[in-house]
Amino acid sequence: MIFRWSIWGEYKLKNIELLRYSIFSFKKQFGNGHQYIVYTDNIEHVSEYLCKAVDIRPFPTSEDSSFYTMSKATWLKWCPSSRLDISQTEFLVDSDVFLLKYPKEIDMFLSNPNMKFAVMDEYDGQPWQYGAMQRKVTKDTPFINAGLFIQKAGYSISSKLSTEFDWWKQNIPEDEQTHHDEQGALAITLTDYLKRGELYILPKNKYMLIGPNENKDMKDLSQITLFHAVYPDHPAFFKFKHSLDKVLNGQQESKQKHE
Repeated sequence: MIFRWSIWGEYKLKNIELLRYSIFSFKKQFGNGHQYIVYTDNIEHVSEYLCKAVDIRPFPTSEDSSFYTMSKATWLKWCPSSRLDISQTEFLVDSDVFLLKYPKEIDMFLSNPNMKFAVMDEYDGQPWQYGAMQRKVTKDTPFINAGLFIQKAGYSISSKLSTEFDWWKQNIPEDEQTHHDEQGALAITLTDYLKRGELYILPKNKYMLIGPNENKDMKDLSQITLFHAVYPDHPAFFKFKHSLDKVLNGQQESKQKHE
């Protein structure tokens, strides 16, 4: 299996600690027998904070590469391609998503022959969560959270997502772009799969968004499998960092290099 993250721009300073914890929380549960990949615009900087067991790769230098765009929308996390290897199950993970225990629901998804893709649910579905792409949604478009997305081996959303990206580039001017545009495009891409019963939406009581407006009173993570410490300031990461340290059980790699 492939687990992939990306980090670029100002996020290299703001989120590098979160990225490290995110990666090693997945390595803790899934082990070292998989590919763990980080794409970035500065390999040297990111390498200082991550161990050699993580494959750190550069973004392509050509602006013609798929999903290469610098904007409020986080399209760059799909670069260089929305599918690295269709023969493997592939996890796209945001740097503020943390796995606390082995995800049995993901095993259920992978063993279900009818399911092709899995994604997180939104805390409380609202039109703004589609970003500028809300003008394209239908009554069937799900409210999803793009913090964790899984493509099962043999399946890919590449063509459909590229279609939405191209539409976005042609129709959404810079002053209308939002942080949620890419999430809205993913929701639109997944609509037909949901209607056909091929999309697994992870249960939000176990795969949880936590932030100033989402599950803000959460104090105990014992029943939680995974949490997304939502943007912009990720307070849930700092609130529950001690819980992550316990999960990682003192793994050397999870410790900060520059304490």
